Amino acid sequence: YPAEAEPIMWGNKLCLLLLLGTYTQSFKLFSVAKRYKNFRRFVYNYEAETFNSVNGASNEKSGPKVSCTVEIDVPQTCRFILKTTDCSLSEIVGVDDGGNPLYRPAAGAKDFKAAMAKNTLKVAVEGHADVKLFPEDDEPVNILNIKRGIVSALLVPEMNEEETKEMPTVHGVCSSELTVNHGLDTATEVTVSRDLSKCDGFVAHRQNTSPLALISGMNYPLSKLISSSQTCNYKFDNQKKHMTSGSCTEKHIFLPFSHNKEYGISAVVSQTVTLRETSKINDRIFDHNEATFKTLPMDVVDDKSPLQTKDAVIATMQKLNTLSKTNEGEERAGLFRKLVSEMRSLNSDILTSNVNEMMSISRDLTWQALVQCGTPECTSSMLKILRNFDHASYDVDAFVYALGMMSNPSRLMVQDLLEMAKYKQSKPIMYALSNAARRLYKSEGVTPEITAVYEYMSSLLGADCAGEKELTFMTLRVVGNMGDVMEAADPEIKNTLLKCMRQPSTTLSVQQAAIQAFRRMSLTDERVSQYHKGAVQKRLAAYLILMRDPQDSDIDMVKKLLNEEQNMQIKAFVSTHIYNIISSNETEAKKIRRVLMDTDISTHNDYTTKSRNYKLGIAHENMEASIQGNVIFDPSNQLPREVLLETTLKAFGYNLDIWELGMDGKGFEPTIEALFGKNGFFPDTISKALYWAGGKLPPEVKTFLDKYFVISTVPENLVGEIIGNFNKLLTNLQSQESPEAMAYLKIMGAELGYIKGNDLKFIVENAVTNARAFIPLFSGINYCTKMHHADSQDRNAAPYFPLNGETR
Repeated sequence: YPAEAEPIMWGNKLCLLLLLGTYTQSFKLFSVAKRYKNFRRFVYNYEAETFNSVNGASNEKSGPKVSCTVEIDVPQTCRFILKTTDCSLSEIVGVDDGGNPLYRPAAGAKDFKAAMAKNTLKVAVEGHADVKLFPEDDEPVNILNIKRGIVSALLVPEMNEEETKEMPTVHGVCSSELTVNHGLDTATEVTVSRDLSKCDGFVAHRQNTSPLALISGMNYPLSKLISSSQTCNYKFDNQKKHMTSGSCTEKHIFLPFSHNKEYGISAVVSQTVTLRETSKINDRIFDHNEATFKTLPMDVVDDKSPLQTKDAVIATMQKLNTLSKTNEGEERAGLFRKLVSEMRSLNSDILTSNVNEMMSISRDLTWQALVQCGTPECTSSMLKILRNFDHASYDVDAFVYALGMMSNPSRLMVQDLLEMAKYKQSKPIMYALSNAARRLYKSEGVTPEITAVYEYMSSLLGADCAGEKELTFMTLRVVGNMGDVMEAADPEIKNTLLKCMRQPSTTLSVQQAAIQAFRRMSLTDERVSQYHKGAVQKRLAAYLILMRDPQDSDIDMVKKLLNEEQNMQIKAFVSTHIYNIISSNETEAKKIRRVLMDTDISTHNDYTTKSRNYKLGIAHENMEASIQGNVIFDPSNQLPREVLLETTLKAFGYNLDIWELGMDGKGFEPTIEALFGKNGFFPDTISKALYWAGGKLPPEVKTFLDKYFVISTVPENLVGEIIGNFNKLLTNLQSQESPEAMAYLKIMGAELGYIKGNDLKFIVENAVTNARAFIPLFSGINYCTKMHHADSQDRNAAPYFPLNGETR
């Protein structure tokens, strides 16, 4: 209806009627062509009505009724142009003495009639049951939903024999039972029945609720308490094959308050379609806009106010702010609920202008209302406010990261997170964007917002990852977190990753991140073929990517590697990995076992110096769990360069990655030497402390310590010596270069983030600064200890600490 029209109250009722009452039947291409022949026009009378009542307790009924004249032009085979004219909208006002409903025109009936007649709807049927809709750009969602219902009523099944078919409907794919009654020469009758609750798309729509609500998401379990069934009857002309009439009845009843699934709170929806006339047409053109493509299932109508104004919100805000300064606190809860409800009814532009004025009234109340609002528009307003905060604020990072973990992100939210990432390229914000994009892609596929995210990530990577190394590394980790999304947006991303892994001017960690970004992508012609060159970690990362779906050529390469590889770390890891595969029940085991039949595959028990793959499997009935780990050594290091631990669960046909923890690093040897080496902090300090305590220990314990520990002579000032050792340790740690380290965590396949050596250095420097602040305290203790030693002349006596100002 026109934007300037008065508020129309029939929108929600009509959407309920059509959501419950419309359907689509499965049919073959030749069947549709046979039912609706090209170059003809079919004119039908269409009527739909719903009865909401408490059956068995009262005769009162309510509900809307829609009547339209529907014209179907067929300019090409299986191409239709739908016109809806002379539409009326009425509602039940009561019942007569016989229980029959009485109607009157509904509010906004004239606007409804004009909106239905304004645009045509183009429909294309392809293949077995692929129905494509091409509405006009300015078609409102609620009007398009009504036309979807009319199209559904006009699509009828193939009826060769009695059988059960899986048929697509506006409720999703439904199992439908068909009964065909071949009549005389004049007509054939078909009956279709189905249980709507078993349709895969028959689910409750989510409502906007507060993200802080303790109990939410009850729409789905409550929807399962409704019994929904449908029975339809069609009649066809045996000579011309088109449908002459059709009727359909749905029954929905709320089970907790029902009796025999018949009496109780119920809704009955009925539809009728009657052929009025047919005629020939000369039109052969089916001109449509592919950009407006829609599917047959209905879209959710935004529950926004037809009249967009900020006056009501500002008035409520001012009154609420005034109440907070008075003693009328009991009214605040109701007013705050009203404020949040009014904010939920506004679109993004009006709400944004509102928020600026609301902030000037009360920042605290504005933030409370925005956080509890829960609509995409409110989330958008919060992100726009955050872009004005201090660029270095960690609070902004934490808040945006939490938003990115929401289970049902909207397109608007992904768009705003993208703008936030352009404003501040921090790890929490970039990961929030990737996680939101993954969830949006899962629910809606590739949208313009997903394409925009891909373009931004591509711009950060450049042609070959030759840019700033830290930013490139973070971008590759984020791209890897949503690899399937990026590949769906544009497969060219895989060519970029191949160039990144071969980039000579960047670091090994960047090259390795480029390889690991393939984990969520398909490997076709873009084979990661460089696992026979380069550093150990890079080669094994590429090897593990290939072994997700190994081809025969890859297994031949593994065979050659096992026989000829000179790097013992590579050979040790690959041999244990292959050994674990062929010892398991994995799908690749049989193929690998066949190719490597004459190859010696053995594992090893050198856990401290050789790379190795570990795997533990647990199977029980329909469930199989596995724990897998990788420990990778480098020839130039004594400590492992990479450690990974992951758990997966296979149950009831699903393969779930429960969690994965990975660590990668080098350069820790000097730190460990400073802590635990021959002259390190702990050996020297512990040996002196043990000598000091020796006189207090039983002879047996002292003999044991002398046998296994080299205990040096303890100085007179033991505490001072320990403080000196601690200062030496801090100096050594600060003088060393920061270890190159990275650790990450994934839960249910989503990477939550990673921490690198620079972050660790920041943490260590803060710890060192805090530790130095306590040194004066230890010096005071040392002074008291010296005074006590001088007084007692007992070197082995316990130190005395003065209390309440007492001195000795």
